[in-house]
Amino acid sequence: MNNTSNYRRWLVRTVIAVSISAAFVSVSAQDNYGEEDAAVDIDATTQPEEVPAAAQPAQYTTGESAAATDDGSLTNDDQPIRTDDVADTRGAKRKTGGDIDTTPIFSMPSIVMGLGMTTVKVDRKPELWTFLSLGLDISIWKFGVFLDFELFLNEDWKFTNKGWDFENNTAEAVFRKIRYIRYGKENEPLFVKFGGLESVTLGYGMIVDRFTNMLHYPGEKLPGLQLYVNDVSPVVGVTVQAMVSDFAEMGKDDGGVYAARLAVRPLKSFEDLFLLDGLSVGWMYAEDRNIYAPAREWYPGEDSTFRDSTRSFGLHGFDISVPIIRKSLLDLSLYTQSAFRTDDVHGWGIGVPGVAIRFWKLFGNVEYRFLRGRFMPEYFNTYYLDERYSHELGYGKDALLKDVSLSGIFGRFGADLYGLLGFRGYYQHMTGKVFDDDATRQSLEATVSVGDTIMNHFPLLDLAEVYMRNANVGAYPKFYGNGVPVADKKAGIFDRSPNMYWGYRAGIGIGGGMMLIGDYRYGWKLRKDGKLVSDDQIQIITAKRF
Repeated sequence: MNNTSNYRRWLVRTVIAVSISAAFVSVSAQDNYGEEDAAVDIDATTQPEEVPAAAQPAQYTTGESAAATDDGSLTNDDQPIRTDDVADTRGAKRKTGGDIDTTPIFSMPSIVMGLGMTTVKVDRKPELWTFLSLGLDISIWKFGVFLDFELFLNEDWKFTNKGWDFENNTAEAVFRKIRYIRYGKENEPLFVKFGGLESVTLGYGMIVDRFTNMLHYPGEKLPGLQLYVNDVSPVVGVTVQAMVSDFAEMGKDDGGVYAARLAVRPLKSFEDLFLLDGLSVGWMYAEDRNIYAPAREWYPGEDSTFRDSTRSFGLHGFDISVPIIRKSLLDLSLYTQSAFRTDDVHGWGIGVPGVAIRFWKLFGNVEYRFLRGRFMPEYFNTYYLDERYSHELGYGKDALLKDVSLSGIFGRFGADLYGLLGFRGYYQHMTGKVFDDDATRQSLEATVSVGDTIMNHFPLLDLAEVYMRNANVGAYPKFYGNGVPVADKKAGIFDRSPNMYWGYRAGIGIGGGMMLIGDYRYGWKLRKDGKLVSDDQIQIITAKRF
């Protein structure tokens, strides 16, 4: 069955399911009317309204500047837009100021209803299934748990037992009911999160940048871990950050992606030292223990290379930062960061000098980069778990790295123009050599969203934005309309290529406080025969905050 037929059938199901969901939530809203008002009164200042993570929460991320924390790392309040951050683009920040712990003992739970499509492997072959989900986000003091209750319909629109087979697969049936369990928040002294990891950046992001293990959520749920111990020592200001992508892969496939960062502020106790008391020095290590791990699921028992072998890939690096200005209106820091391969292959990257700035509602960071050898910055990124090993091409992401000698500018940017429009993105322009050939490499990612000032004139429209991404401009040839490459002509920044996509996202109020979010992405992929073909994706969810 082709994708067009699947989408048409699914859209019909969507209309029916959303109508039922809206009616259900409308009745629930009336039953909880008093409680909803109470929830707003209790924690409106510390818990701004949010739309929880969708089926693929980090699929359409955009870069954004980040102000440094006391240890020099980036705070996830300033991380890229995700589907669960929709409200943040039009509301207040999550953090609260002051030293007093204002965390409420109990916050009213939020209920989230979801509807969408996801890829599920049946007999090792992917099928496009429809899912219906009901989520319950519960917070008690600093503890939080997000419970998931979901149903899957296969391509014949029949309910399946995925996630409910307690007799034969008890562990999966239980774990699929939990999206995550957490303690604290990322900017607090202690933060622990088990389950889905939405967007993890360590340091200034040259090694681990917006990593997620939720690319194929909810069809695939991976038990990951995120642990932060922030600036705990009064003498040297020790910060430890750690991440594990998938505990299940550790056992069955000798794999898993690991990352850790240790940072210290050696002069923290010397408050009379101008600027230097904020000096932070960090070291980071990240590794994929077995890039063959996905292939073992594709070819179990068929190819001993994947069944019996393991191959790892790792990076380590340093970062140093010094805050120059720390005011409520202006935050300015200088930094440098680096990354080096841990194997015998030559490859490294350095960003120096770097400047991170936040002025009023404008924010950004820019650095001059040097890349040498077989190396790629932001290697463990949002899409890494899909990129680590290619099923179609038959080799890993590290095999795609070219021998480069490039230098140039990298910058992230963002702005909120008086509530009219919001901009977020990044741009990179590098020149030098790829192998022995002169080359220019450009990357651009951007999102433009409509702000409150305009949206308030459209009562039913709660969200409107467009986005695009094109990485490694010039690495692929320009393609004809039929997908055949054009000889001796490189693809431009707005031309179709495997690294380019664009799309739009809109949220419409459908009654009872419910919002229907539609996300359509136009993308392309390269087949084995060298032709460029469409790889469009569509996603629809519904969500409500009680």
